[in-house]
Amino acid sequence: MFLECCCRDFCQKYLFCRYRPDALNDDTLTAPQVEEAPNRLCLADVQLPSRQGTSQGGNIAVRQFFNNADGAASPAVASPSVAATSLRSGLNAYRIQEMQAENVTLCNARNIMDGLCLQQRECGRGTYGIVVPGIYRGVKCAVKVMLSPGLDRAAIRELLLSPSLVHPNVVSTYASRCAELTHAFFDLLEGERAVVHDPALPRVLEPVPLQSEDGFGDPKGLHDGSDPLLVLHQILHALRAETGKMAVIVVQEYCDRGTLDNAIRKSVFRPTLMWSMRLARRALLRSAVEIARGLLHLHDSGVVHGDLKPANVLLVSSKEDRRGFVAKVADFGLAHVLPSDANSLYTDSWGSVAYMAPEAFRGRVSRATDVWAFGVCLWQMLTGERPYNGYRHTEVVIGVQEGTIQLQWPEDAPMAARIIELGRRCLSHNPPDRPTLDIIIQTLVEIEREIRAELLSHQQQQQQGGQQEQQELHQRTANTAALAVADASMELPVGNFISDFVVM
Repeated sequence: MFLECCCRDFCQKYLFCRYRPDALNDDTLTAPQVEEAPNRLCLADVQLPSRQGTSQGGNIAVRQFFNNADGAASPAVASPSVAATSLRSGLNAYRIQEMQAENVTLCNARNIMDGLCLQQRECGRGTYGIVVPGIYRGVKCAVKVMLSPGLDRAAIRELLLSPSLVHPNVVSTYASRCAELTHAFFDLLEGERAVVHDPALPRVLEPVPLQSEDGFGDPKGLHDGSDPLLVLHQILHALRAETGKMAVIVVQEYCDRGTLDNAIRKSVFRPTLMWSMRLARRALLRSAVEIARGLLHLHDSGVVHGDLKPANVLLVSSKEDRRGFVAKVADFGLAHVLPSDANSLYTDSWGSVAYMAPEAFRGRVSRATDVWAFGVCLWQMLTGERPYNGYRHTEVVIGVQEGTIQLQWPEDAPMAARIIELGRRCLSHNPPDRPTLDIIIQTLVEIEREIRAELLSHQQQQQQGGQQEQQELHQRTANTAALAVADASMELPVGNFISDFVVM
């Protein structure tokens, strides 16, 4: 009875390249390792899971794309790139066709928490939602609980779009579910404490009362997640839930290192006593490449993020390099699906003002608007400052559109000349002048390689200098020894001199 992604395993196995991040070490920097897609695609290999209550229309659309008219498997494709292109086109058409409210299957309070255990500890909170840690079918996860007036565009994006975006630099969505908040739903949550309400009148969810007479409640508390409905009750009450609204639950990958915004405020990308300028720059470049790769996957899938900012980039622990984390793009509540024959579209939804491109204020969004937001993020990672700090929102809206307010890049930042040059191109007022994400990724990788090459050259010079110093020291030691021998040979033999004197 709940909606879950049915093509995640397929996408991971067949569709998109999986990148192994380059090791951020002084002795290793190789090109990204790309796994080739197979040269044959067969529905039998896809193994789309069959979920009770899942919209059958989506499964039919996927089957029609992967099968020939006679039901046989698709023929072999010419190359992995051709396979990726055709698959992406098919999935784009699938998403556009299925991004409708009628394709969302509702569930009730009894099965909305199936397979889920929640902890009463917030990871994050917004105006319409709360994120808590949990366990989904034995896997640690983050559970986003949101309230929506109905199945609006943001809710549909979270329910239908998020699970279909699978990439190492995009936060994975394991499941997405929704339910209408009805009197029956509230009765189940409140249990025996529920009182009779007129179903024709709106109803507000009552708080969870303490369970013992002394006011301490159950000694186990709520942190063990033993009663997920009880935790859901508390979350919905904190969100001021009332009948008629929609509860949306999105189960996502648990990102234990917080957000990119937190990392910027902790000066991860700036030099410290324990973190040299070279390491700080490489950490910045490596993180920026990961963000760009996540965005590129969205763009290849026909999706514009629409609200890229450091708070919407999550970090996951990783031992791949010295940063200790991997960056992943998250939050698709304001994402837009581009029609297959269009490069932009018009919308009335706004993202975060400080990261919006000039044309976005006029309602036009495209891949280039994400590139602008990426440029602002790059500026923030480099400077450690808030964009347009001290300006009011209205001043930013007008100033960015007219070009009278611009972010000031540092003039003398070491090892940052090419980073600044790229950032300025991303913030070009004219969208066609902004680089594509392919070019951005290529440029960032080249810059990091240059920094590493400078290090290797410096190390070689130091090594050669050390060898020369050792040779000079050895030569000085040898010369000193030779002089000592020469001096010793010039000394008079004292004993013989005395003997000769006595004889005389």
